[in-house]
Amino acid sequence: MSLRAFHLVFIALSVVLAAFIAAWAVGQYRVGHETVYAITGGVALLASAALMTYAVKFQRKTKHLVAMLLMLAVPRAALACPVCFGQSDAPMARAMNQGILLMLIVVGFVLAAFATFFISLARRARSTAAGSDPAQAGLYVHKDDRDFASDPQEGTA
Repeated sequence: MSLRAFHLVFIALSVVLAAFIAAWAVGQYRVGHETVYAITGGVALLASAALMTYAVKFQRKTKHLVAMLLMLAVPRAALACPVCFGQSDAPMARAMNQGILLMLIVVGFVLAAFATFFISLARRARSTAAGSDPAQAGLYVHKDDRDFASDPQEGTA
């Protein structure tokens, strides 16, 4: 979408917003008969008219507006790739399918590597805790009604 089309879209949205504000103000004026709502409705109608005038002048200055409107009206034919358009046997479609398959394989490999890493950490922790001295595994041994891990030895932290 070009900058001109973007500008025209926002002008149109501003016109619609001003018209809704005018309608709201008129409705509020009918309910409460306060002059603030009448003034707000009048200003919103004037703003809407001014924006429409600006849009017409801006549209006259823009070139190639018909081509832009046709692209917006028929986006499927103008912007679609062969895959989206329906030619699933085109070389672009095959290349995109191969790219998707490669990305799935890479993601699967990374997930499998993470799972293997965490499983090996869990097994190593279990084998250290079960196969070694309880004092080295961080477990407390019960001797003579006192809990202690082991006597401290020189050179160990």
